Amino acid sequence: MAKERAFGPHQLAEWLGIEPRHVRRAETRGLIPPPDVGDERWSEGVAKTLPDRVEEILSVVGDENYAKASDGGKAGAGRRKAVMGDALGPHQLASELELQRWQVGRAGQLGMIPPPDVDGKRWSREVVDGLRGEAERIRETLGDHPGLGSIDAAKRLAERTELEVEREDVRVLAEEGPLRPVGEFRGYPMFSLESLDGLDRERVAAVVGERQRWIERSVTAKEAAALLGWSAGKFEVTAERHGLVPGRLGRYDRAEVEGLPGREG
Repeated sequence: MAKERAFGPHQLAEWLGIEPRHVRRAETRGLIPPPDVGDERWSEGVAKTLPDRVEEILSVVGDENYAKASDGGKAGAGRRKAVMGDALGPHQLASELELQRWQVGRAGQLGMIPPPDVDGKRWSREVVDGLRGEAERIRETLGDHPGLGSIDAAKRLAERTELEVEREDVRVLAEEGPLRPVGEFRGYPMFSLESLDGLDRERVAAVVGERQRWIERSVTAKEAAALLGWSAGKFEVTAERHGLVPGRLGRYDRAEVEGLPGREG
């Protein structure tokens, strides 16, 4: 089954035939719902509710109408007053509390910000007002850097240790305990700069060395098939029949592959 599309602000704007600024303005004014995929993108289901409303959206946030609404006149003032009473999505909450967007998400993960109380996606003004006194504590607790994903974490470790660190090594260090994530982004762990810089070089070297030794004594499925003189299909079926399963990195132990019955030559 094909994965359902998700639209970032620019993709949604292009899909609707409007400008990205119109999408931003419309979201701020509650004319389109907050992003429902990772708090940053709109699902295809939500996006499909919008094409029939483009004319309505532009009547409010189109450049000419937007300028009129922002000129300080009575109509503009009235519209701004209505917006001030609306519930706030993640981006608006971050702006209101003078936080970065990732700090709102991380604070929510840690329970420092309560779950959205409006439609499960937005925060009411009452809740937002109650959080103003917590903003400084959130900043002090989370710091000013969101952390690095495993790919960038591997690059940082490689630069510091002068070892050939890869993403898989970061995963192992996290699984074994020396490295603990400070949060997550779209389901993937994020690691603080402090925790990465505090890792002992010898511990990192041990993990890197173990991976490299495994690669030397293992083969991919394609390499295994070539080694045996088989098609990929024959190897996979034969391996399964004999209980041979891939190990780390999806690779097979070379000795076990060579031990499969029926090898040519």
